[in-house]
Amino acid sequence: MKKNRKMLGLAAAALLAVAPVVASTVPVNADVTANVGSAAGTAANTNTTQQAPVNKPYFTYNNEIIGEASQSNPLGNVVRSTISFKAKDKVSTLIDTISKAVQFHKDNYAGGEKVTINKDNFISQLRANNVTVTTINVGKDGKPTKNNKPVKGGSSYEEITKVPGTSFNITLSASVNNQTATIQIPMVPEGASTPVDTTENPQINWTKDGAAQSASLNGQVFQVAVGSQFNPLNFTNSNGENIAISAQQSKNNTTYASIEATSNPVNTSEAGRYYNVTLTATGMTGKKTTATYMVLITSSQKQTLYANGASSITTYSIYGPNVLSNATTFKDGDQVYVSDQTKTINNVSYSQVSPKSKNDANSSNIWVKTSSLVKPAATEKGETHVVMVASRAYDKNGKYLGHMYDTYTNIDIVPQVVTINGKTYYKVAGKDEYVRVTNITGTQRKLRHNAYIYWSSYRRTPGTGKVYRGQTVTTYGASYRFRNGKRYYRISGCRDNNKRYIKAVNFY
Repeated sequence: MKKNRKMLGLAAAALLAVAPVVASTVPVNADVTANVGSAAGTAANTNTTQQAPVNKPYFTYNNEIIGEASQSNPLGNVVRSTISFKAKDKVSTLIDTISKAVQFHKDNYAGGEKVTINKDNFISQLRANNVTVTTINVGKDGKPTKNNKPVKGGSSYEEITKVPGTSFNITLSASVNNQTATIQIPMVPEGASTPVDTTENPQINWTKDGAAQSASLNGQVFQVAVGSQFNPLNFTNSNGENIAISAQQSKNNTTYASIEATSNPVNTSEAGRYYNVTLTATGMTGKKTTATYMVLITSSQKQTLYANGASSITTYSIYGPNVLSNATTFKDGDQVYVSDQTKTINNVSYSQVSPKSKNDANSSNIWVKTSSLVKPAATEKGETHVVMVASRAYDKNGKYLGHMYDTYTNIDIVPQVVTINGKTYYKVAGKDEYVRVTNITGTQRKLRHNAYIYWSSYRRTPGTGKVYRGQTVTTYGASYRFRNGKRYYRISGCRDNNKRYIKAVNFY
């Protein structure tokens, strides 16, 4: 009996090495002044440690081991990720986001422990980097008080009211046995970026009936007749005007540049629908420029008008080059017949409408902005996941769109599984794109044999033990053939600095 208990203990230890159980919370200080600098600029020099430090405490961030800073590499403890923030964000939300990603390990044998971040020190670091933090007082109803004065029975929270123009690092530290580990987390204010020189990027041009257009293609709205042929680079709008799109190497170099549709979901048989078309131009230097325009399919039936946040929809009458607003307005959700004719004046597209009939719309002098016929994009609730296997982007029909989501980068997906041509996908939140489920959340597979976790063909992953028959393991993508000729599945927890694979033959 005693011998059996000892063996059970060893098995449990091996399992903990694969998936540590977090059972405690470590207080973490945030009292070291953050380093000011571009997070993008520090990324190339961040942690490249492949194994946990020996007999020293360390941090992990989203399960990736974070190395140590040193005199020769002061950015050795910077995580390979960023935290975005903006005005109106609550400080508690930022702290919660970081706390969920960070775990503290007392040594290279210890499992990760949750951390508690010192709020006051965290705020001090924000303020030291020109972030304005304000205490917001709220009443019992949870609404801000008049003149932000505290009231009896109310409460308060800290809110970011102004962000700086540059990114910076927040430093967290924790100690055990007189040894201290630190971690730097890049903080990126939304809208803050280093100016990018785009003068050598390709330029996208477009013409209408052969006449060059000065307005940017980006954001244009085109009406297209139902059932018509549609080529995203050369099509005829509902006025019968030819729209042709091309690209040149740069603003000052008119040499042809390649251009293709990287997203083209248009189906002209679906009357009343609208679509976003995205084009990408690529120059000889590899630099790219993208533009997105909308296509609205005309209908013989009534179409809905959208106020897009305004209180009403203004109507216009057009006399030659003059667009005059009318006293008559439409409400959000009103339905009208839409003429096939559009007019573009001062780079704004207008559509001819009537509440009576299609024929009346064709002859009326009541116009609305074509954008009023486009339904505002719905805000999709997305979940952030790590791309575990480089994943192609597909359209709703399962057609490859020509670009990839790279391994170990974050992606926001709509968590409902979509089946396309018998294969399972997730929709990318906010985009008309889909990625394979197996590359994001993986496939559950059951072990038929005991197995080890490998870094490469002949090397086991340090710090891991045996995984036992009957256990379920999450694998990602298809199996890989290693140099020894055997096939392996990538499993959960795998990263560039912590590779994890199990032989495919060990699964059912």
